[in-house]
Amino acid sequence: MNINKQVSLVALAAALSAGGASAQQSLPTIEVGGAPLRSVSRPSTAASAARATPVAAPAASVRSAARSARSPAAPAPAAAPPVSPVVVKYAVPSATYTLDAKELQNTRAFDLVGNLQRQAPGVIVNDVGGNPHQPEVDYRGFLASPIAGTPQGLAVYQNGIRINEAWGDNVYWDMIPNIAIDRSTIVTGNPLFGLNAIGGAITLDMKNGFTYQGFEADARGGSFSRRQGYAQYGVQSGNFGGYLAMEALGDKGYRQFSGANIKRLYGDIGYRGESGEIHATATLAHNKVGASGPAPVELAAIDESAVFTTPQTLKNSLSMFGLNGTFQPAPAWKLLGDVHYRAFDQARVDGNTTEFECETGEDFCENDNGGETSIPNYFNGLLPLGAVDRTWTRSRTVGGTVQVTNEDNYFGFHNKITVGASLDKGWTGFQANQELGVVLPNLVVGGIGHIVEEQASAIASVNVRASNSYLGVYALDTLDVTDRLKVTAGARFNRAGISLYDLRGTALNGAGVFTRINPVAGLTYEVLPNTFFYGSYSEANRAPTPLELGCSDPARPCLIDTFLVADPPLKQVESNTVEAGLRGNAQIAALLPQAGDYLPGQLTWSGGVFRTNNFNDILAVPSTINGRGYFTNAGSTRREGVEVSLRYADERLQAYANYTMTYATFRSTIVLGAPDNPLAQLIGGGSIVVTPGANLSSVAPHRFKAGADYAVTPQWRVGGDILYSAGSFIRGDEINIGGRLPSYAVLNLRSSYQITPNIQVYGLLENVTNTRTRNFGVWFDTGDISFLSFNNPRMVSLGPPLGLYGGVKVTY
Repeated sequence: MNINKQVSLVALAAALSAGGASAQQSLPTIEVGGAPLRSVSRPSTAASAARATPVAAPAASVRSAARSARSPAAPAPAAAPPVSPVVVKYAVPSATYTLDAKELQNTRAFDLVGNLQRQAPGVIVNDVGGNPHQPEVDYRGFLASPIAGTPQGLAVYQNGIRINEAWGDNVYWDMIPNIAIDRSTIVTGNPLFGLNAIGGAITLDMKNGFTYQGFEADARGGSFSRRQGYAQYGVQSGNFGGYLAMEALGDKGYRQFSGANIKRLYGDIGYRGESGEIHATATLAHNKVGASGPAPVELAAIDESAVFTTPQTLKNSLSMFGLNGTFQPAPAWKLLGDVHYRAFDQARVDGNTTEFECETGEDFCENDNGGETSIPNYFNGLLPLGAVDRTWTRSRTVGGTVQVTNEDNYFGFHNKITVGASLDKGWTGFQANQELGVVLPNLVVGGIGHIVEEQASAIASVNVRASNSYLGVYALDTLDVTDRLKVTAGARFNRAGISLYDLRGTALNGAGVFTRINPVAGLTYEVLPNTFFYGSYSEANRAPTPLELGCSDPARPCLIDTFLVADPPLKQVESNTVEAGLRGNAQIAALLPQAGDYLPGQLTWSGGVFRTNNFNDILAVPSTINGRGYFTNAGSTRREGVEVSLRYADERLQAYANYTMTYATFRSTIVLGAPDNPLAQLIGGGSIVVTPGANLSSVAPHRFKAGADYAVTPQWRVGGDILYSAGSFIRGDEINIGGRLPSYAVLNLRSSYQITPNIQVYGLLENVTNTRTRNFGVWFDTGDISFLSFNNPRMVSLGPPLGLYGGVKVTY
């Protein structure tokens, strides 16, 4: 850590001392390996041309033209990209998908995930929590989720800072300032993005005063008592630039007890010299979100807004600060560095059923197994018992990255090599307890003040400290063998050290160290002008998180992340990925001269196949003890499929369509706990035997998206998008006996009118056909609550109904 800090600060100090006002080249995210692009400016067009490679030149002007078509409050005209991301990704031997700020804002979604779900290939959302601000993102069957206990498979970076939280690698999407995103990129098959990138990485490049100038404010209201707004302001004065963005939202939610209050702020102050650039950034958030979770299908049939036990609330707070910069001491060399600090706090309340049973006439209650407890029979068995589980998580992370890039000609061959190191150190304090309660007729669990301390039933208060130390050292080299053939090879060494300290005893004390070297190799070849073949092989790993290490014993399961017990060690997940495909771009007029007058723009396209094999995959498994679960290594699994994407853009029309087929299957025979699975209940034992070829749950095999925005007149624009997803198997049905959830399609429409050059009004119709999607489900015990009688053991989460919104946007 100290070495990284020193080198990073030297780079930043050098950037400050540099004079002059010419722009500094900043490489696109997908070209930077393990340390994605920081919040740095793009150079002038002239500077770009001087440094662009011959391969990048043909399409650089196309991307620059697309950038120049921004809204009135868009970045200054001088802020043109040095190398087209569309072309740069042709040199990357794996799939990449980039959405810039204009494309992200077309859908007018408040959160980043809403934009990715509607536009990005392969991305779908599992509505686990019943709230759009707590989405579980699924990309090709790998997850980045805020839901505690979800095994994570995607790495997420904001300005080069890894924002998977230290405790469970969760990603809290509600804390990402959406309006401040300048570009979002999905990268696959690149182990240089470190731990958790087994399914890929999502990188976010944020705006700054050099890339965005002007003022914009937006206010909106509509269905579910929604009121939301944002404002952003960017300014450049000489060599200094500043940017500030604020977002806020409040609503009552589309299901009971699912309202949200979101507040986010992002700021950047930067200095740009002749040979370097430095930025100080801050991200702040304070959010309260109500979750509703899955509901029994019979209850949902009566009331689509109903919930099954509540309260379920999350309070998330974030303070993240970064200092990053680039320095170019010579034309062929570039040094990049950062230091950062991240503080995350969460308070969680979760009303549940309980395994404790109280019989009439008995003095004390019993657990599910008939064992005695010290819990008094407060109500003589006349009222159904529940539990209010509470957790408090306090995580602090400091880290830094240093990276050196050399791009030059050696022995007549153009070569680019990137070498870097990163270190993140995290500390987490985690506390939890359970208060005994009563399930009221409206399914609200009311606490009665009795804190459960039942060691024999493996339920007791927890106070634990955890520390993480993640070190990465990486190198990536790309050699231009010919003008058309580029070969890439590299590797990353990961070391994850994890320690647990039990502050209430010694049972949870433990430590583990996980190391691995992950290689990557691939090539790109220009088979035709502007048509490129790519292919690659890569490996990656994911170390168990402190949460998973603390809850991995099936004999002593946990209320996922609420109560930890001493457990056997887990193995780290190891994976390999093979990808191949074609991609390119073309002017429609060149392909179909007759259509040139109607479609004068450019078509960008890609199509490929992929396969990722996971070994020692980690799954969250329900226990035979009601309401509890544990993590286990589940043998080998595989995600494989096909991805096709088309995107068209001209001055009046922007349109896209993409399709992803993903099959996620088990490749090993394994016994998993599934106490509520009907077959497990029929044969007894509470477990199921999963055989090779069985489908993983909650992974939709087919995903299709399409959308368009069209300028009917210079003032009036209309647009819409459609999302189709095939149904998946519910969680707990890894033997696939219950059939898939229903497939669904969601249609959204929008329109805007520019009243004056500075004032725009717009309207949104979301889910026009009022389709109540059912994209996530689980089994449950139909007898959990004594005064309710259910026959169907399925629970499902229902998506939002038709929503109508109107707003005003002001730009200067």
